[in-house]
Amino acid sequence: MLVNEGVNQKTVVMKTFFTIVMLLIASVSFAKPKPRNDFKILSVKKNVLYFKVDRAFVGGVVEIYDANKKFMEADSLPHTHTMIYFDEMPSGHYVVTVKKGRKHTEFKYDSDSDYSGGAAGSPL
Repeated sequence: MLVNEGVNQKTVVMKTFFTIVMLLIASVSFAKPKPRNDFKILSVKKNVLYFKVDRAFVGGVVEIYDANKKFMEADSLPHTHTMIYFDEMPSGHYVVTVKKGRKHTEFKYDSDSDYSGGAAGSPL
Protein backbone atom coordinates (compact mmCIF):
# COMPACT_ATOMS: atom_id res chain seq x y z
CA MET A 1 0.00 0.00 0.00
CA LEU A 2 2.83 2.42 0.76
CA VAL A 3 4.34 1.81 -2.68
CA ASN A 4 1.12 2.94 -4.42
CA GLU A 5 0.98 6.13 -2.34
CA GLY A 6 4.56 7.01 -3.40
CA VAL A 7 3.75 6.38 -7.07
CA ASN A 8 0.57 8.47 -6.86
CA GLN A 9 2.46 11.31 -5.19
CA LYS A 10 5.13 11.24 -7.93
CA THR A 11 2.41 11.24 -10.58
CA VAL A 12 0.74 14.28 -9.03
CA VAL A 13 4.09 16.13 -8.85
CA MET A 14 4.92 15.29 -12.49
CA LYS A 15 1.46 16.37 -13.70
CA THR A 16 1.76 19.64 -11.79
CA PHE A 17 5.25 20.25 -13.19
CA PHE A 18 4.06 19.46 -16.73
CA THR A 19 1.11 21.85 -16.36
CA ILE A 20 3.38 24.67 -15.17
CA VAL A 21 5.79 24.13 -18.07
CA MET A 22 2.95 24.13 -20.59
CA LEU A 23 1.52 27.35 -19.12
CA LEU A 24 4.92 29.03 -19.39
CA ILE A 25 5.32 27.93 -23.00
CA ALA A 26 1.83 29.16 -23.84
CA SER A 27 2.43 32.56 -22.20
CA VAL A 28 5.68 33.05 -24.13
CA SER A 29 4.10 32.11 -27.44
CA PHE A 30 1.29 34.66 -26.99
CA ALA A 31 3.59 37.50 -25.92
CA LYS A 32 3.94 40.40 -28.33
CA PRO A 33 7.27 40.38 -30.15
CA LYS A 34 9.61 43.29 -29.55
CA PRO A 35 9.36 45.87 -32.29
CA ARG A 36 12.53 45.75 -34.35
CA ASN A 37 14.21 48.90 -35.46
CA ASP A 38 14.96 48.97 -39.15
CA PHE A 39 18.21 50.82 -38.47
CA LYS A 40 20.66 51.67 -35.71
CA ILE A 41 23.24 54.45 -35.74
CA LEU A 42 26.49 52.87 -34.56
CA SER A 43 28.82 55.84 -34.76
CA VAL A 44 28.98 59.44 -35.96
CA LYS A 45 32.43 60.95 -36.25
CA LYS A 46 33.98 63.77 -38.29
CA ASN A 47 31.85 63.54 -41.47
CA VAL A 48 31.44 59.74 -41.25
CA LEU A 49 28.13 58.05 -40.49
CA TYR A 50 28.29 54.36 -39.56
CA PHE A 51 24.96 52.57 -39.29
CA LYS A 52 23.38 49.13 -39.36
CA VAL A 53 20.13 48.15 -41.08
CA ASP A 54 17.90 45.12 -40.81
CA ARG A 55 18.89 42.15 -43.01
CA ALA A 56 15.76 42.67 -45.09
CA PHE A 57 17.44 45.74 -46.66
CA VAL A 58 20.58 43.93 -47.88
CA GLY A 59 20.67 44.24 -51.67
CA GLY A 60 18.69 47.45 -51.55
CA VAL A 61 19.72 51.07 -52.12
CA VAL A 62 20.93 53.87 -49.83
CA GLU A 63 19.93 57.36 -50.99
CA ILE A 64 21.05 60.69 -49.55
CA TYR A 65 18.97 63.87 -49.81
CA ASP A 66 19.81 67.33 -48.52
CA ALA A 67 17.53 69.37 -46.25
CA ASN A 68 15.62 70.67 -49.31
CA LYS A 69 14.95 67.06 -50.40
CA LYS A 70 17.34 67.43 -53.33
CA PHE A 71 18.85 64.10 -54.36
CA MET A 72 22.58 64.00 -53.60
CA GLU A 73 23.83 60.44 -54.00
CA ALA A 74 22.83 56.76 -54.09
CA ASP A 75 24.63 53.46 -53.70
CA SER A 76 23.82 49.78 -53.33
CA LEU A 77 23.62 48.17 -49.90
CA PRO A 78 25.59 44.88 -49.98
CA HIS A 79 25.86 44.51 -46.17
CA THR A 80 23.91 45.31 -43.02
CA HIS A 81 26.70 47.60 -41.75
CA THR A 82 27.41 50.69 -43.86
CA MET A 83 29.59 53.80 -43.70
CA ILE A 84 28.73 57.01 -45.49
CA TYR A 85 31.43 59.66 -45.88
CA PHE A 86 30.12 63.23 -45.96
CA ASP A 87 33.55 64.88 -46.28
CA GLU A 88 33.02 65.87 -49.94
CA MET A 89 29.50 67.18 -49.36
CA PRO A 90 28.65 70.61 -48.00
CA SER A 91 27.95 70.64 -44.27
CA GLY A 92 24.31 70.65 -43.30
CA HIS A 93 21.32 68.46 -42.66
CA TYR A 94 20.66 65.30 -44.67
CA VAL A 95 18.06 62.57 -44.93
CA VAL A 96 19.40 59.05 -45.46
CA THR A 97 16.86 56.69 -47.03
CA VAL A 98 17.29 52.92 -47.29
CA LYS A 99 14.98 51.07 -49.70
CA LYS A 100 14.42 47.56 -50.91
CA GLY A 101 11.22 46.61 -52.69
CA ARG A 102 8.25 47.99 -50.75
CA LYS A 103 10.23 48.28 -47.52
CA HIS A 104 11.98 51.54 -46.66
CA THR A 105 13.32 53.46 -43.70
CA GLU A 106 14.87 56.88 -43.34
CA PHE A 107 16.63 58.95 -40.75
CA LYS A 108 18.18 62.39 -40.38
CA TYR A 109 21.89 63.14 -40.24
CA ASP A 110 23.50 66.46 -39.33
CA SER A 111 27.03 66.71 -40.71
CA ASP A 112 27.75 69.67 -38.40
CA SER A 113 27.45 67.38 -35.36
CA ASP A 114 30.28 65.24 -34.06
CA TYR A 115 28.48 62.87 -31.70
CA SER A 116 29.07 59.21 -31.06
CA GLY A 117 26.49 56.54 -30.38
CA GLY A 118 23.68 57.71 -32.61
CA ALA A 119 22.88 61.12 -31.17
CA ALA A 120 23.15 62.77 -34.60
CA GLY A 121 20.86 60.30 -36.33
CA SER A 122 17.18 60.17 -35.65
CA PRO A 123 14.17 58.54 -37.30
CA LEU A 124 11.78 60.72 -39.22
